Amino acid sequence: MSPVRTAGPALILAAMAAAAMLAAPGCATQSDVQQLDQNEFTLRGMIAGDRQEIDSLQQQLRQLKDEVTEVKHGVGAGPNPLPDQIASINDRLAKLEADVNALQVGLANAPGTTAPGVPGAGATPATGAPAATSSTPAELQPTWPQELDAEIDAAKNSREPGIKLYRAGLAAMKDSKYKLAEVSFAKLRHTYPKSALSEPSGYFLANALYEESKFDDAILQFNDFVMRSPKGRFAAQSLLREAQAFLKLNDRIDARLTLQKLLGDHPETPEVTPANTLLKSLNGG
Repeated sequence: MSPVRTAGPALILAAMAAAAMLAAPGCATQSDVQQLDQNEFTLRGMIAGDRQEIDSLQQQLRQLKDEVTEVKHGVGAGPNPLPDQIASINDRLAKLEADVNALQVGLANAPGTTAPGVPGAGATPATGAPAATSSTPAELQPTWPQELDAEIDAAKNSREPGIKLYRAGLAAMKDSKYKLAEVSFAKLRHTYPKSALSEPSGYFLANALYEESKFDDAILQFNDFVMRSPKGRFAAQSLLREAQAFLKLNDRIDARLTLQKLLGDHPETPEVTPANTLLKSLNGG
């Protein structure tokens, strides 16, 4: 099991300090703004990863609790209840519960975020679910289907490492078999990380997750893609789609920040127009 990793205190403090500097009249510089944007973007990626890890740990907790029940029921009538086995499972349960709690506390203390099941900004105190808003911006049509067709044509004569997996992933996306596409693209990225196909595979993998309504996972993948390829050919599309995934989770703050990053980093791309439309809708315009 991977070690618990939460949004680092140093990063959180840096983001808060930069925000305070921006709030002071005459103190902000272009460098300050860029650093704050980078801190926020990095922090969002870490938060998305933590949320995913919480889900994984909670699933392991449920499995271990089932094991405890099976062991107790299976040996309770006999002379030896296998105390060592039960004690070992209980120790693992305690460790997992501590890891989940640590992650949730870290997310609850991160500025402007809400951990699953932890009341906070944008969540109702009872369940931690996103609070209802008066209006939700209309969803934009995705651009990946058109980009998919171009990639399928380009892949016909490609000899890049991992091309068979790439073609399989593209074909699965074309047939709306998103789970199969996820497997192909993920395997390509793991097996051929230096292949030129690894970058577009990350983009289409993120879109496959989005289409399956795995919005937390999609956010994590889009964020990872942009961090690795900030000037890549799908960077602007990824930021726009990431903002839409945040809106699916009713996270309007992070959606707005992501759109602002798109406008700041990719001002000459076609995605500027739909980004401005979404941003205007978020701002109530």
